[in-house]
Amino acid sequence: MLPAQPNQSLIDGLACLHALAVSPTAVGSRELARMLDLEPTRTNRLLKTLAHLGLAEQDEKRKYRVGPAIHVLGVESLHTSGFIDRAVEVLKGLDDKRLTVAMGVLWQDLICYLYHQYPSNTDGGTIRHRPVPASTSGLGLVLMAQKSDDELRAQYAATRSGVHLEGRDGLLERVARVRRQGYALFDAGDGKRTVAIALEGGHRVAVGVSGSFPDDDVPGLVGELRSAAAQLAQAS
Repeated sequence: MLPAQPNQSLIDGLACLHALAVSPTAVGSRELARMLDLEPTRTNRLLKTLAHLGLAEQDEKRKYRVGPAIHVLGVESLHTSGFIDRAVEVLKGLDDKRLTVAMGVLWQDLICYLYHQYPSNTDGGTIRHRPVPASTSGLGLVLMAQKSDDELRAQYAATRSGVHLEGRDGLLERVARVRRQGYALFDAGDGKRTVAIALEGGHRVAVGVSGSFPDDDVPGLVGELRSAAAQLAQAS
């Protein structure tokens, strides 16, 4: 629920920052204004303010990208509570050298990874995976299942994702299936799929494993993920 008098400047400024954070390339002020349906002069002023704070910066073509301050905030928020360090120890227990292990949070219509461990990695987990549309992710689907259909309709009405909520095997139908199962089983193609579980307690955090595995393995993987999710909920 929004506060009685939400600060629209802050909302628009954070929208600009979020757009820069998920963009693979630097973005011009006018281009960003069109993307967010904001007035160009206002967008330019917000970007200059973000640059003043170090949350954004301009490249040699005067286009904007995220600045160093956002990385400082990211590191501080991830590690100050100690949650990530405790979570890594739990997630290591899911690594059987066959499957990718991931933990992520839902932000608007994106799943943002806090931990992503490929089978071939030995560095204890990385955050090198870019955010992806939640509708194309097992972690995203299981976290969207925590929202109501009305909340999802409102969320996607405010984006330009082009995601079809209704219709045959639409997003709402897939989310309903996740609610019934209590976990997400998402087919990513090429024989790869993901099983994911959401942490209880309103954390908006999910854990999952992905790779090639038969149907017979699903109940066991769900059980392991439930155990890990319970430990992570206690660690948060």
